[in-house]
Amino acid sequence: MMQQLREYAVILLDGEGTILSWNGGAEAIFGYRPEEAIGRPLSLLIPPDEGRDKADRELARTVQAGSLELSGWRPRKDGSRFWAELTLTALKDGGGEPLGFSLVARDDTRRHGVEEALQKSRGMFERLFETSPDAIVVVDGKGSIRKVNQQTEVLFGYQREELIGELVERLIPPRFHDRHIKDREGYFREARPRKMGIGLELYGMTRDGREVPVDIMLTPIEMPEGTWAFAVIRDITRQRKSEAKISELNGELRRQIEKLEASNRELEAFSYSVSHDLRAPLRHVIGFVDLLITRGNENLDDKSRHYLEVITEAAKKMGDLIDDLLAFSRMGRSEMMKSRVDMGHLVRDIVEELTGQAKGRNLTWAVGPLPSVTGDNAMLRQVVYNLLANAVKFTRDRQAPRIEVGALETPEEYQFFVRDNGVGFDAAYVGKLFGLFQRLHRNEEFEGTGVGLAIVQRIVARHGGKVWAEGNLEEGASFWFTLPRRDPAQ
Repeated sequence: MMQQLREYAVILLDGEGTILSWNGGAEAIFGYRPEEAIGRPLSLLIPPDEGRDKADRELARTVQAGSLELSGWRPRKDGSRFWAELTLTALKDGGGEPLGFSLVARDDTRRHGVEEALQKSRGMFERLFETSPDAIVVVDGKGSIRKVNQQTEVLFGYQREELIGELVERLIPPRFHDRHIKDREGYFREARPRKMGIGLELYGMTRDGREVPVDIMLTPIEMPEGTWAFAVIRDITRQRKSEAKISELNGELRRQIEKLEASNRELEAFSYSVSHDLRAPLRHVIGFVDLLITRGNENLDDKSRHYLEVITEAAKKMGDLIDDLLAFSRMGRSEMMKSRVDMGHLVRDIVEELTGQAKGRNLTWAVGPLPSVTGDNAMLRQVVYNLLANAVKFTRDRQAPRIEVGALETPEEYQFFVRDNGVGFDAAYVGKLFGLFQRLHRNEEFEGTGVGLAIVQRIVARHGGKVWAEGNLEEGASFWFTLPRRDPAQ
């Protein structure tokens, strides 16, 4: 029967520990055939680094105790190891004299591996539990605290021995006790992972009576005694202070924006009113100068006529400034009518118009493929017209004027450019280009009011884009503006 037993190694040894018998289970477990094992010492079945000394110690202890339960790693013939559970028993004759030993062993590697993994898992859980940056409180179905971690002691000021077995309401301000008991009982009736007190402000109470704002996440765990709750408690005092500060800053920002919007409305209303009111006296100046020239033509000398011409030109210049100021003001106040705008078609129309106005000039246009965008058609036409008209104006002195229009694409936006080989500008003053009434060339060289680029910037900004310029004196200029691929309002 012992020879056929395969799950257990049953081995007999003499009084010196020499192997006398070797069953089928021993062969299956240790890997040695009977002729390879019989006559060998017990140290054959012990790891080589422990060898004979360990075998002698085990036999001596067995003689004293009568029987010895052992477990540990044991070697096989092929050099591999297995976890063995062994029973070593001293055999005696009828007079109590030692005859030898019996050794019964089994391979318990699989169960040992499971237990070892379980032990590691438990150890890891305990480390995570203890080192968690949040307080953790385990509560049973009756509301008694069963386990807490180190951070619970830090947050609430108790030693864990003071909390184990106490009701969890000890960690809650008294004014919330009744409600919490009802909520706790309701939770255990239908336990599931969830955040505690959704939409409510939760507070814990420390040992010294301080109230601490907290967030609590509840997770049910099944125990032999029933369902318990695993509560993760986070101190949000700093978060509350940060939220209050952010709310205060947002409120101040909203107030500043409202003041700025009010100031802008007042400024635009003022500029519109001033511009509108200046028109009437300006018309009077021009009208009476014309009457004076007509009625006093014979009595005026050349110098007087020159003075009147200067007055007329200045009045017309002022009229242009007023018109541009009104246009600038309207661009900030008028409602945008957005639609799909074919930029290629829009540019071709303006190129044809400007080419007709520049009769006698050999303008070269290079217009690349341009996308369709979402925007106000009239406003975008004004942007393109102002940039192309500038390019036409500032290439006036060139023998072979060339103007290029193109676009680049990124995942977020379209980048349009108008590039010319005109007189350019001093790059040191590029920051002034888009300012209202800012001009980098004398009026005697190139006419203008300094409002066109300011209008461009305002329109592009209202579309969610930006503008910039590149150039140098006598090396031409490039003006860029961007438009988002998607409507910012969406």
